[in-house]
Amino acid sequence: MPGMRSKIPIEENNNKVEPAFSNGEKAGIALSLVLFLFGLSDGDLPLCFFTVSFLIYEFHVVLKLARGNQDWFMSNLLKGMSIAMFIGSIMMVLL
Repeated sequence: MPGMRSKIPIEENNNKVEPAFSNGEKAGIALSLVLFLFGLSDGDLPLCFFTVSFLIYEFHVVLKLARGNQDWFMSNLLKGMSIAMFIGSIMMVLL
């Protein structure tokens, strides 16, 4: 029959562990660290705030993975703080 195969179908592995960060997020974190160090050496405070806000936003994922669903308050607090720092860095540039 045309629908029959001679090979056993590939079984899906349900125990596969997903990585905490994708390759793009890892590259973004590395670039953010480099820009943060450049901002520190150059004295660019808005750039430091901008990069730290991104790093804090990415840290909430690590906190959620480490603590599970127990620490959702701290995770949401970090997200809110990173958004506030991002808006603050934009305001520092414009004013």
